[in-house]
Amino acid sequence: MSNVNYFLTEEQQMIVDLVRQITDEKIIPVRAKLDETEEFPWDIMKDLAQADLFGLYIPEEYGGLGGGCFENCLAVEQMARGCIAITTTFAASALGGYPIYLYGSDEQKERYLPEIAEGKRLVAFGLTEASAGSDAAAIKTTAVQDGDYWVLNGTKQWITSGGEAEIYTIIAMTDKAKGARGASAFIVEKGDEGFSFGKKEKKMGLSSWVMALVLL
Repeated sequence: MSNVNYFLTEEQQMIVDLVRQITDEKIIPVRAKLDETEEFPWDIMKDLAQADLFGLYIPEEYGGLGGGCFENCLAVEQMARGCIAITTTFAASALGGYPIYLYGSDEQKERYLPEIAEGKRLVAFGLTEASAGSDAAAIKTTAVQDGDYWVLNGTKQWITSGGEAEIYTIIAMTDKAKGARGASAFIVEKGDEGFSFGKKEKKMGLSSWVMALVLL
């Protein structure tokens, strides 16, 4: 007999109810206007931050709620009822933040996770390039160590929240001979030397979902 519990816990149901309420009261009323104006949904991001939703998967010791991927998915599911563009912007911050939470050093976690959990700084995930998407072995962006620093060179394309986020998890090749295992993740901050942004993509819809060129 299975011991799997298929029902939500009280805390998980609270997340569902909270995000459903935010979606109905905050997101749905403005989704059409945001799509028409192609405006980044900063006000909605602030609402989500005030509800502590950016910290769903982050441990309590770093200011998060101590949940996990499932709790984050519950929030995404409810939010997607209202607007896919806003939902993608929210979900992409977790996509960029998860590598820091899972594999970052203690120093990196202490530096970045509290502000990510509070929603003070959005995160973007930089893997995709013009000729490489889910195939990490095909990326052309490189990282070469120079003393105590790493020098990154390359171009990332179609990056969600590119130019808007302040923290970027960038995937670059450090050892081409190892294929996909030769790719490494680097934390780059908006404003770092040599880090800039190109044009934002013009899409047929979902216009408040910002996708931009990231230049290293």
